[in-house]
Amino acid sequence: MNRYELLKKNKSITFQFVKNGILSYIILRDIEIFESYNSIEDNITKELKYIILAEQYELSVKRIEQIIYNMQSVIT
Repeated sequence: MNRYELLKKNKSITFQFVKNGILSYIILRDIEIFESYNSIEDNITKELKYIILAEQYELSVKRIEQIIYNMQSVIT
């Protein structure tokens, strides 16, 4: 199970993040970015997807890449 699946399927874990204030915004933003990344057409390169999302969310391309990497990371 990756981080996205864990956060999306387990509401109690998300609630724990929400209780911690600013982390709630970051978690919800990261979930939204990851869902947007997955909804972009497959024929677009991942680098271009990062650029599109960086513009949309006003973040650096490197930060978008880190968010996607973290959300795809397998939780053990």
